[in-house]
Amino acid sequence: MANIHFLPDDKSFECPENITILKTAKENNIAHANACGGKGKCSTCRVLVLKGLENCNKPTEKEQKILDKLHAPAEMRLACQTTLSGDITLRRLVLNDEDIEFTSIMGKKDFGRLGESKTIAILFSDIRGFTSISEQLLPYDIVFLLNRYYSKMVNIIETNSGHIINYMGDGLMASFGINDEESFEIYAIKAAIEMLDAVDEMKPYIKTMYGHDFEIGIGIHLGEVVIGNIGAGKTSRLTLVGDAVNLASRIESANKEFNSSLLISEEHYKRVEEAVEVKDFVRTNLKGVKDRITLYEISGLKGAYTELQTEFVLEDNVRWYKCGEVPQLDEGAYKEIKIDDRNILLIKKLERIFAFEDKCPHMGLKLRGSKINDKGEIICKWHQTSFCVESGDVRNWCGNKIIQMMKNFEFAQNVINATEQTPLVVYKTKVEQGQLLVGITG
Repeated sequence: MANIHFLPDDKSFECPENITILKTAKENNIAHANACGGKGKCSTCRVLVLKGLENCNKPTEKEQKILDKLHAPAEMRLACQTTLSGDITLRRLVLNDEDIEFTSIMGKKDFGRLGESKTIAILFSDIRGFTSISEQLLPYDIVFLLNRYYSKMVNIIETNSGHIINYMGDGLMASFGINDEESFEIYAIKAAIEMLDAVDEMKPYIKTMYGHDFEIGIGIHLGEVVIGNIGAGKTSRLTLVGDAVNLASRIESANKEFNSSLLISEEHYKRVEEAVEVKDFVRTNLKGVKDRITLYEISGLKGAYTELQTEFVLEDNVRWYKCGEVPQLDEGAYKEIKIDDRNILLIKKLERIFAFEDKCPHMGLKLRGSKINDKGEIICKWHQTSFCVESGDVRNWCGNKIIQMMKNFEFAQNVINATEQTPLVVYKTKVEQGQLLVGITG
């Protein structure tokens, strides 16, 4: 017969075979919450197994569904669904009426992660000297410049399986590996290098428009953090907590002292040593860090790692690519992403995200700014060619009224006949656990 030690009650009771933890608690006058009456329809009876997890039965289908919704760690179980084959020590997690009310709210929607410890890569970036730049710009220019910059950075991070955690004025924090993505340590480096390349491409524009140089610094550290959704209501968001977060921020700041652009910690370097080109390294003391640490300045990726392909899952000849959290777009709004060498346009219509190749097959112009109508057609903004959003088939070729009115003129004929009536490339989309996946066939 198994024995259960309950905390914080600090009481132990025998639990017969095939009897649940919840029933054992009730029979021994432990005030164990169970809002649904032990039917596996809520999470108020959940417990954290501190010892003896291997002695618990495999989660039932009911239990697994709820645990998945809560992004619960393996140690969290529902007392009403768990039976034992040996001794365990557990902690009850719902103790009073306020806990029950809060847990009930969580059970009615996807509350995100409840808290788990995991080793991940943390990336911080910051625009150099942005305070002095902003002092010389109008408020509109500041916001416009930051949004233009962030749109590029976010696209790069998310297409490399990263997640934006927070924005801090002209800086951002991102994570890699929170969903156990393969090779996430290398993807973090790849994203950082692509961010620096994207900034290099922006420099001439910013110099011309605003008369300022534009540089960023990036710091990456591999360490253990606590991952969980923190906050209430609409302000709840995924957050990282732990010393590793502070260290990653200090590493990013060290770029200013060493006149570098990309520094990584020794812990991260040990995971990617064979994949990276090292420009230099330094032993230094960082503020708030007791011991001296080694930082590596990275200049690029080696050989085949420069062609590292975006991670995907193959199902029925469809490659499903994780593209980060579902973008918060207004109705009809769009977002551009990149998957390997493909430029993809996402458009929201009727609470659904559609994905298309960001190139009209008519004249090869970008589709961004095009709209989806109520007939299930995307209308190219350039010459009003319409395509079916599901199949990409042509519905109306070159429907621009002015061009149609002048179709007997040579220039209009040149526009209409610029290419054959080729269908638009449409990609499948789906959402799993809050993540947007784009499917590419073949």
